[in-house]
Amino acid sequence: LCLQGALQALHRSQSDACARLCDALIGCLAVPDPAPGEGRLLGALRDPERSRLLEAAMTVMEPPRLRSLFRGHLRGHLRGVASHRVANHGLQRLLDHAPEDVVEEVLEELGPALAEPLARGHPGVLGALLGAARRHPRLQEQTLRCLLQVGHAPWARGHAPFVRNP
Repeated sequence: LCLQGALQALHRSQSDACARLCDALIGCLAVPDPAPGEGRLLGALRDPERSRLLEAAMTVMEPPRLRSLFRGHLRGHLRGVASHRVANHGLQRLLDHAPEDVVEEVLEELGPALAEPLARGHPGVLGALLGAARRHPRLQEQTLRCLLQVGHAPWARGHAPFVRNP
C-alpha cells in the first residue's frame, strides 16, 4: 500500500523518480531465470500481492515503458494471463493505460482466444479491451470483430445472455 501511494505521489509530481521506482519495482518482481516458456513477470502477475504492485506501476508508467514491459515480459503469454484468476487484472491495467500499438498487439494475440477468459468467469479483460477501443478509435472495428466472435464460440450457445439459441 505504501509503494502504491508513493507511485501515485511521484507520478502526480511528475518526478523522474517515478520512472526509476517503476523500473526498480519491476526489477524486484521479475524472476531472474524463469522456467522455459515463462516470462520474467508471469509469477508476479499470478501472485495477488505482487500483482497489485505491478498493476500500480502500470497505472503510472509512460507509454514507452508500458510498451517495453509488454514486449519484454507479456507478449506470447496473453492467453494464460487473460484466463488466470489473478493475472488477468494485470492485463486489464495494461489495457487501461497502453498506447495504441500495444493494444493492437494484444488484440492480434488474444483476439482469437477471447472466449477463454470469459468461459473462466473473467469478463474484465473484454471490458478493458472495450475501454481501450474507446481511447483508440482506429482499433474499434478490430475490437468489435473479436468481441462478436466470442458470442459465436461453441461454449457460448445457450450460456451467454447475449447469444440467441439456434
